[in-house]
Amino acid sequence: IIFIIIIGFMILLKQVLYPKKYEEYVSQASKVYHVDPNLVYSIMKKESNFNPNAISNVNAKGLMQIMDSTAKDMARIIDTIDEKNIDLFDEYTNIFIGTRYIKYLINHFEGNYYLAIAAYNAGLGKVDSWTNKEYDKYSDYNDILKTIQYEETREYLKKVISNYNYYTLLYND
Repeated sequence: IIFIIIIGFMILLKQVLYPKKYEEYVSQASKVYHVDPNLVYSIMKKESNFNPNAISNVNAKGLMQIMDSTAKDMARIIDTIDEKNIDLFDEYTNIFIGTRYIKYLINHFEGNYYLAIAAYNAGLGKVDSWTNKEYDKYSDYNDILKTIQYEETREYLKKVISNYNYYTLLYND
């Protein structure tokens, strides 16, 4: 009976708390840009809780809360998206732009996912200034948390990593 309760709890976690909504688009974008889909889901969950019509107080839009300027920059390098006609409320467009942006940040921070996630929230320039562009010094999660100067960004990083850990636990064999 304990086994049945555990299975029921896992199903509840997967379907209600940590769903894989828009799985077709996330899977496609993750493959194209070589980004762990669990990271995409983790950011999407934190940013909009899977609401494609979400708009933040700073006018970030859609599932992955993309700013118009970021969308234009990323659309220039995504051949399937017209930079002059970007609909950030379209799930496909938002997920592809958001995933491409994550990849851009990961590359910028030399593979450091923690710094990339912090930059997704605070901006690349802020994280560069906090680290003095010495990314190799920031491989430890706790050191990165101490480096982040915005409480909101520290909490953001913690939540995205927590989401990522749950997605990995629930969906990876």
